[in-house]
Amino acid sequence: MADNKKAPGKPRKSTRKTPAKSGKKRTPSSATSFRQRLRAFRSRMLSSLWSLCWKLSLAMVFAVSGYVVYLDAKVSRQFEGNKWQLPVQVYARAMSFYPDQYLAEQEVIWELERLNYSRVNRIKHTGQFVVQGRTITVYRRTFEFYDGVEQARIFTLNFAGKKLASIVNEQGRRIEAARLEPVQIARIGNESRQDREFVPLDKIPGILKDTLLVVEDRAFYEHHGVSVWSIMRALYHNIRAGRTVQGGSTLTQQLAKNFYLTRERSLVRKINEAFIALILDFRYSKDEILEAYLNEVYLGQAYNQGVHGMGLAAEFYFAKPVDELEFDQIAMLVAMVKGPSYYNPRRYPERTMERRDLVLRLMAENGLITTGEYRQALERPIDIQPLKESLMQTYPGYLELVNRELQRLLPDENVVNAGIRVFTYFDLQKQSAMEEAVSEGLPYLERRFSTAQLEVGMISVNTEKSGVSALVAGRQMRYSGFNRVLDTRRNVGSLVKPAIYLSALEQPAYNLGTLLEDAPLQVTNAAGKTWQPENFDHTFRGSVPLYRAFSESINIPAVNLGLDVGVDTVARTMAQLGVDSDIPLYPSMLLGAVELSSFDVAQMYTTLAANGRYAPLTSISAITNTTGKRLYQHRVAKQSRFSQEAMYMTRYGLKRVTKSGTAKRLNRHFPSIQLAGKTGTSNELRDSWFAGFDHNTVTVTWVGRDDNKPAKLTGGRGALELYIRYLKPLNPQAIADQRPAGVRWAFVNEQTGEQAAPHCGPTIQLPIRIEEFNPRPGCG
Repeated sequence: MADNKKAPGKPRKSTRKTPAKSGKKRTPSSATSFRQRLRAFRSRMLSSLWSLCWKLSLAMVFAVSGYVVYLDAKVSRQFEGNKWQLPVQVYARAMSFYPDQYLAEQEVIWELERLNYSRVNRIKHTGQFVVQGRTITVYRRTFEFYDGVEQARIFTLNFAGKKLASIVNEQGRRIEAARLEPVQIARIGNESRQDREFVPLDKIPGILKDTLLVVEDRAFYEHHGVSVWSIMRALYHNIRAGRTVQGGSTLTQQLAKNFYLTRERSLVRKINEAFIALILDFRYSKDEILEAYLNEVYLGQAYNQGVHGMGLAAEFYFAKPVDELEFDQIAMLVAMVKGPSYYNPRRYPERTMERRDLVLRLMAENGLITTGEYRQALERPIDIQPLKESLMQTYPGYLELVNRELQRLLPDENVVNAGIRVFTYFDLQKQSAMEEAVSEGLPYLERRFSTAQLEVGMISVNTEKSGVSALVAGRQMRYSGFNRVLDTRRNVGSLVKPAIYLSALEQPAYNLGTLLEDAPLQVTNAAGKTWQPENFDHTFRGSVPLYRAFSESINIPAVNLGLDVGVDTVARTMAQLGVDSDIPLYPSMLLGAVELSSFDVAQMYTTLAANGRYAPLTSISAITNTTGKRLYQHRVAKQSRFSQEAMYMTRYGLKRVTKSGTAKRLNRHFPSIQLAGKTGTSNELRDSWFAGFDHNTVTVTWVGRDDNKPAKLTGGRGALELYIRYLKPLNPQAIADQRPAGVRWAFVNEQTGEQAAPHCGPTIQLPIRIEEFNPRPGCG
């Protein structure tokens, strides 16, 4: 019984035989298990892949989002800040008009032609003028001066004699003043090698904007920065043509590429371009984007500077502002957007005209111009301005002075690179006359006096404003190298003498009739060294009146007078006249043994020409930023440093120099015009100087050699020759001195130096102090 009981927990053995196991066969239960494991593996793999894809997608989303945030910050920072490094625009003085102004019609016409005004029979729009008899009617353009915007206006200038008689507005009413916009003389670039004239959207003609959109992006105001339809259309046409014949980029994409990206052709660049275009469209208005595009688009090359924007392109190709463009000119600029190198009108006028005519047809088909206007525009040839030299190289000597002052006035480069406008005292007519005088005068002097390698420095100053109006820094006037006006320091010779006579005439003991000793002279200094000055002609005259010693530039009397008043007094007078250099306190300084630059001399003589009122010389009258905000304005604050009586007598001596003294050649060339000035010659004829002035302009001329060898020219031969040539094409105004209350005119005996009756011996009428005046002089 016990043997029949089952052992607990043990399975009963089966007596059925099973087939032997094989490696190729599985039992149904094993197959099921394998499938289950396989399904589990697949599930795990799919789950892992899904998890990986989900994580990668999430990471990609985060990466793209981060990249978009980065792009957004980059786009916003540049678009909302200073979009471009704009060039510094430098302007000449604006020609101003007022009744009774000393002015000739030809001066006005010359200025209008430099401003690219058209002389017409009937005025239709801005930039035109009409000449009828002695009247000039001008339709002046709108211009933002440093003191505010002046809208376009018509005015008429009426001339009589040598003056402007009156100014009349469009309604026929007399007005007190008018002015032309200034000529732009330079565009000082920056390291970006890009040049542009920023024009706000509201100043760009509507037809130019509409034409651009018709040709380049008709759906500009509908799409969101990227146009899928344009991309598909371009892809279709390119596949059909087997090459790239059409682009699918919107204006916004083009702006994104030009503004933020390089020109490389790659998928990455196209993706970036699309992203940036979407950001631009999301963040900014269509008008803001269009304004940026119109000022960014590349339209050619001016030597090493790229021409960007419609505003500068209008000036570059047609020498006129963008709002004066004709239909055919607008069409040409829009045509060039497709490829400014391929459609370069200077190199490929035929293909450019073909593209221009296509744009004109599109303008007509879209109702932007009439059929008549279309036909008329088609008939016009492509007439563009010749490629000019870089403006930076046009007046390098003057611009060097502007640059130096600009660095002092605005040391912040970020402000300068934001596109400031610099208004100067530069006078284009005077500069042209000066350059012609130098280019023709120096070869003449070399032939006439058998000399060679002459160099020059010339500078003119507006006396009223103390503003530098013209400057030639050397014989090679377009070479921006060494500036001989600012940096060459040479012995000035007799240009020192007016300071000697002014120092004496400030003292009651001296007047223009005072007798000065002209006899051999020796001066021994404290070290025992002897200096023996001589007259230029090596002769002695005994006693000569002061005015004659002054006008004839006789050395010995000047030295005697300088020693009497004191060398330190003369040096102090020179400093008061504006000389900012160290002046040596030894006797030879009285004959010009002091080194000064032409700029120093101009400062000194400007104070003399301004009746002893000093103001530092400058080239800059005002500076504004791109929005018209005034950053700087030159305020003329003259300091009166000498008595009016002494200045009146000193200026009389300077006028006598040009009438009967060392510069009397001036009187032969300008017999009806009272001028003043002083010649100067250094030892061994190394330096030839002349400083002269009329009623409103001081001009200093230096002629010499860079190696300091003798130039073989006196001041009256060399520098004076250039000054005469300089004045010839201008309209110099005679000096009109007003006699101070403390001065009277009286006859003075030249042998005694005392006041005398007119019939008493050799007499001359001279200005003297009222304290010395005798109403009933005898013969003494």
